[in-house]
Amino acid sequence: MVKRIVLKCEVCGETFNSNSLYYQHKVLQHSEYKPIVKEDGYECPVCHEKRRGAASMLTHIGLHHITNKPIRVELQ
Repeated sequence: MVKRIVLKCEVCGETFNSNSLYYQHKVLQHSEYKPIVKEDGYECPVCHEKRRGAASMLTHIGLHHITNKPIRVELQ
């Protein structure tokens, strides 16, 4: 049987197959940080870095500005 590693949110227990989906979830569901919408994309409310896509910005905020790291869980 093949074991699968997933990331588990330490707040609500939801699981994710990728780092980016985990970090997007953390920003949208469990953070006060929200991207600033600009005409040409999105801006980080913390460091003011700019990205074109919302998903990319959510991943950036979650990875660089939220300190909790995902819990890695093996599923069978």
